[in-house]
Amino acid sequence: MLSKLSKFSALSWPERRLLLQAMLLLPLFWAGLRVFGLSRLHLWAARSPVTGNASRPDVEPASIGALINVAGAHLALPSTCLTRSLLLVWLLGRRGVRSELRIGVRMIECGIESHAWVEHEGRPINDTSGTSARFAVFDRPLSPGPASSP
Repeated sequence: MLSKLSKFSALSWPERRLLLQAMLLLPLFWAGLRVFGLSRLHLWAARSPVTGNASRPDVEPASIGALINVAGAHLALPSTCLTRSLLLVWLLGRRGVRSELRIGVRMIECGIESHAWVEHEGRPINDTSGTSARFAVFDRPLSPGPASSP
């Protein structure tokens, strides 16, 4: 417990605020995903209004992703990669940072595994750099909103 408290104390004030915000919002995004579905929640998250100083985010995008992952690891509710990624898209959008939700799949021994992550300037920011190489990624980033037919 003391180690966790010292790690929290080592964070900057904006990072502490983001970590607490993520711990409060992850359960809401988890519920929102189940109630509204991926398309609606992603549309809402990607179109959220920009607040604060959009030209200079208070915390780097990769740090925001890491803080959301830490928050997810310490919650009693399940925190899926999709839930964490949707929250990250929303938080980045509110800071004026463009990001793209990516979803990929891969074959494993007992079936198919899917994974979601967020990319900023073509690089994963809430996962490792080789994520897109381990998964068969959809041809393009998911666009928020209804799917269009070819």
